[in-house]
Amino acid sequence: MSERPEHVVLLEPAPRSVDQFLEAKLHRPPARDGWVGRPRLLDVLDRSVSRSVTLVAAPAGYGKTTVVAQWLASRRGERAAAWVSIDAGDNDPARLWAHIATALQRAGCFLAPDLPMFLVAASADVRTRLLPHLLNALAATSDGITLVLDDFHVLVSPECHEQVGFLVENLPPSTSLVITSRSDPGLRLGRLRASGGLAELRADDLAFTRDEARELAAREGVDLPDVELDELVDDTEGWPAGLYLSVLLRAHDDSTSTVAPHARTANRFVGTYVTEEVLSQHPPPVRDLILRASILERFCAPLCDAVAGRSGSAGTLAALARENLFLVPLDDTGTWFRFHHLFAAVVRSQLEATLGDDVAEMHRRAAAWFRANGYVDVAVAHLVDAGDHRAAATVIQENWFDYYDVGRSGTVRAWMRALDPRVVATDAAAGVTAAWLATVRGDRPAQAQHMQALEPLADVGPLPDGTHSVESAVALMRASYGYGGPGDMARAARRAVELETDPRTRGYAIAQHSLGHLAYLDGDLDGAMALLTEVRRCEAAPATLRVNGLALEAFIEDERGDHERSREAAELAAAIVDARAMHETPQMSISLTALAQVQASAGALDEAMATCRRGLSIRRRHMTYAPWMTIHHLTVMARVAALSGDTPLALELLDEIDDLVSGYADGVAGVRARLAAIRSLTGAGASSRGGGEQLTAREVDVLRLLQGPLSLREVAGELYLSPNTVKSHTRSAFRKLGARSRAEAVEAARRRRIL
Repeated sequence: MSERPEHVVLLEPAPRSVDQFLEAKLHRPPARDGWVGRPRLLDVLDRSVSRSVTLVAAPAGYGKTTVVAQWLASRRGERAAAWVSIDAGDNDPARLWAHIATALQRAGCFLAPDLPMFLVAASADVRTRLLPHLLNALAATSDGITLVLDDFHVLVSPECHEQVGFLVENLPPSTSLVITSRSDPGLRLGRLRASGGLAELRADDLAFTRDEARELAAREGVDLPDVELDELVDDTEGWPAGLYLSVLLRAHDDSTSTVAPHARTANRFVGTYVTEEVLSQHPPPVRDLILRASILERFCAPLCDAVAGRSGSAGTLAALARENLFLVPLDDTGTWFRFHHLFAAVVRSQLEATLGDDVAEMHRRAAAWFRANGYVDVAVAHLVDAGDHRAAATVIQENWFDYYDVGRSGTVRAWMRALDPRVVATDAAAGVTAAWLATVRGDRPAQAQHMQALEPLADVGPLPDGTHSVESAVALMRASYGYGGPGDMARAARRAVELETDPRTRGYAIAQHSLGHLAYLDGDLDGAMALLTEVRRCEAAPATLRVNGLALEAFIEDERGDHERSREAAELAAAIVDARAMHETPQMSISLTALAQVQASAGALDEAMATCRRGLSIRRRHMTYAPWMTIHHLTVMARVAALSGDTPLALELLDEIDDLVSGYADGVAGVRARLAAIRSLTGAGASSRGGGEQLTAREVDVLRLLQGPLSLREVAGELYLSPNTVKSHTRSAFRKLGARSRAEAVEAARRRRIL
């Protein structure tokens, strides 16, 4: 036996967010002197705290955000408030709940320290793990919290709607939710409305009264006779934006012949007003900045400087803010702003008419600024808006794995959907990202399609993420996920190791890990450990790879009999998972397998079995993943069952592993040796198939569900098993019971008092 490689311990770098938090999203608009007092609405909102949900729904220009911000600013000694301004990027569940969790934490809700930044992306995990934790934390907040979700209409993801709906249905009495939206949210609010748990403010409620319109006019220095004021309110139907525009017109023009804007003709009137009375009244530099800033959802002075290609935006923004020119401050420091939505829409139309040839370049400059400042998501969006899909593909390929590594794969999928399919089919960066996404999701037809499209691009490289070439990227996918079996994995891994020679890159770490994993599958423990030690040394190795590598190290050291080193490796893997709060993801659940192995070797068999069951439930929810880590988990679980004396369960698990590896003649000698050792613990022969007539616990579970109308696929879903495994259990149960149909099997099981 060769000498063991040196023992290497590298501390895992502190986890980081892949995308900078835009602080302005988590701040309500600060109080302003120019706000019209609206005590009647504030009273309604005060009373709404006793309801679970308050819905403020009306078209643009009705002051939804302003009235909620006024209400929060005017309250004293009441609940703390958490504010989240929704944008398009929040359609990724992980990003949405990271923002919500951060806002709640800042409002005094005690959550796990790292929860806001490292959330899992799968909707099932948000529903079953994150939301119960969040709801329990809210219930424990004695003083209560009001959560505001502003601009909810931007949220269109069915996953996000379902998750927010779950939050609504389970809100504790100490928490109230306020939703502002231009339309009814995609939530089931009928039951809440019927039970009196929903407060609502609609356009009719938000419309200005005669007194409020008079106060607005007075604040702008306009004295209107009662008749004119009544006509103005009637013509606009109290639409706040229309009233404001009309008052501003009168403030700049003594003529009384101006037609007041009506909500139904808002765009035409606002367009005319903005063009004739706003933009034309400002000197060219100010007008130019307004036009260029209109492409930005939120902006600050340095960003405006970058988009305009010159300095001096800070003074202009400060002057515009003092004039109250449809500029909405987004923080208390006067750093971040946005334009009123109607104003921005009209200015953008003017931008196209006056500077249309420059718009794409503005978006590119915005993208460069956001990228340089860590806002990758916004940078991608601006490159897409610029029509520069190849540049967007470059940024995506450079960053996608970092997002996947912290559970943000939903964001990456949204980026890819935004790209032109022709770019995905012909661009190396886009094609490689698409192939990786199909690989990690287990979508084999899509993976094959993307890999075929990449064949003519094999020599292209290096890629933006540092991978040597397209050929290397394809080899890494085949080697690390192994859908083609051990032979294909080995050929791909050897080629990847030949190409990925820079130990400072992620590709190097993946290649070394893949070859090390193959050595472990084939029983070469020393060779496996030497390669996995290289992964430990590589600072570029992503968290998922570190966890997998450390788990394999724990298995190897346990087989060697060095239980202390096995425990250390398992604990390091668990620490990485803990740091990211990603316990429920399939790519991280291998840490539970390593923990179970350590517990079993220490004699804590009950704890080991509980850990195994938890890990298996995670893997059963993600059956599309490659089988190898599931094989390792089932092997450890079968060993624990055998050591515990649960022979039927051990044999059942061994049979399932046989199903998974039965098609592979080579490359799995180590797996087969481990299975043989476990069978020897049970007293069984080379295989448990064909022996005895006693049904296993899993076969009984299947039979119990077969008593009802469920199909085999539905039974598989109920038990978190694959359909093929359920078919195998069904055939075995039928044989043992001498049955030829479902009805015969159920009847025989009842006669034998199994059911």
